[in-house]
Amino acid sequence: MVHQMFDELTASGSPEFWFYTINAHYFQAINLWCMVFGTNKNETHWRNLGIQENLGHRIISSLGITESIYRAYWESVVEWRNKYSAHRVPGFLEATPDLKIARSVALLFPDWVETNTSIVFGFTLESCEEEFIEQLQASLRTMLEHKK
Repeated sequence: MVHQMFDELTASGSPEFWFYTINAHYFQAINLWCMVFGTNKNETHWRNLGIQENLGHRIISSLGITESIYRAYWESVVEWRNKYSAHRVPGFLEATPDLKIARSVALLFPDWVETNTSIVFGFTLESCEEEFIEQLQASLRTMLEHKK
């Protein structure tokens, strides 16, 4: 649904605007993901919460992938962030990482925190995602109606 609406918008509007808008959101998603799941040096990294259970073990078991596959994925995302979205290294031409695994990792995080602390989020990231999609669709519908 969102893809169809997007295609309709770009057909009658500025594809460049949408290209840059989507890139900005994609870069931000990668940068924010790396703040929590990237290098341990970041103050907001999950290891700095003081939780004893290793999130990495939960990621591997929940996603049903090997540690080496996750490590390679993690390295590719962190490298892309370090060399392209947060900084620009001349000549860096690696493909933009797919965010499916990053999304799955982020969705595991609140449950891992709630299981290992007294913190209760009171919401799920899935419900936030669903609400965002509904709001996005409503906004796109409004934009398309004004274009007619």
